[in-house]
Amino acid sequence: MKAANLLESFYDFCYKSIKSLPGVVTPYIRRLIRFAALPYYYFFKISWEECRRSKLLVAYDLLYIFFKLKYYPDNYSLCRLWELDRSQWKLYYGSIYDPYQKQRLSRHVQRPEYSVLFEDKEVCYLLCKAGGFPLPRQYGCIDPTEDLATKLREMFSCGGGERMIIKPVAGSGGHGILLASQDNGEIVIADKERKVPVGEYVIKTRCVVQEYLAQHESFNRLSNAFNTIRVATLLAHDNSVIIVGAFIRFGLGDAYVDNLSSGGIAVGVNIEDGTLMERANDFNCRVYYTHPATGEPFNSIKIPFWDKVTALAKEVQLFFPFFRFMGLDIGVTATGPVVIEINPLHDNVALEQSYGPILRHASVLQEFRHYDLLVNNSFAQR
Repeated sequence: MKAANLLESFYDFCYKSIKSLPGVVTPYIRRLIRFAALPYYYFFKISWEECRRSKLLVAYDLLYIFFKLKYYPDNYSLCRLWELDRSQWKLYYGSIYDPYQKQRLSRHVQRPEYSVLFEDKEVCYLLCKAGGFPLPRQYGCIDPTEDLATKLREMFSCGGGERMIIKPVAGSGGHGILLASQDNGEIVIADKERKVPVGEYVIKTRCVVQEYLAQHESFNRLSNAFNTIRVATLLAHDNSVIIVGAFIRFGLGDAYVDNLSSGGIAVGVNIEDGTLMERANDFNCRVYYTHPATGEPFNSIKIPFWDKVTALAKEVQLFFPFFRFMGLDIGVTATGPVVIEINPLHDNVALEQSYGPILRHASVLQEFRHYDLLVNNSFAQR
């Protein structure tokens, strides 16, 4: 894997180097680098254990997606496109980080000057609080220069319960999230690798500290983690809100986070009634038709308070009309839905992996066309 790591470092360096280039030039330079990265994806990112298509045809598929559909095919393996007829591929929008997509999204619906409002968890929490949305209780922030043990003792004494979640202010994907708990009066910190007394742990960045919510009891049999629903919303040109898609994530085993990038699984949600779709996926391209822990079919599960979940998502989107396309993380407790995070640049590949291609819905396609977000000629105006 050393070759893969070297290639990845090289591409990261290239992306950082072109940030200072004029905006009109950047997408084309990025496309050139993406093209050079296709062999890396072919050799190191395709799940060859799952993909039974011939290697020659896969290479042709990647080139078809890159040149015909105009995005980097990093969804090919995760969305298992080899299982689908090629005529259906045009219904996938692909990653919002792809050069052409990113250029159009940032121009029309995801203006970069506003994204910091959501990327900073401290700022985002204050904005959501001003909007009156249901939120987990936040006890404050901790800086690396402060004594972690002292600050956490103060927070626990203020009603922190038995467990609290510590999140990097600028973190994403579940990375760097810690679980603080009290064990016989002593505070213990757990991350994905270890569990140690608070005195032995050092945080490296500013973090917010929130209560560890108790999720709705219907989810407790499925996962120990607090399971969240990703709801992608789009503010239409007539100021109505479209639910572009939704999926729910489940942590596995003793995991206290549910993120796909942290080992969880995800399954799409039927936005009409909140029932789950037939199969779940993970980031290793594996498919699950029943929950690994319980054996329960996913399509027998329905998210409680679904009407309130979608109503809350639409309310949040309307509160931030200057950022018209976002991914909301919403949890469900015994009393209803709660806003956990707002993602200004949500992972569209993960959404389409679980929920399916977003452009198959006429309302989404219509708004993408209205905002000039489409990047290939498959949907020419008829």
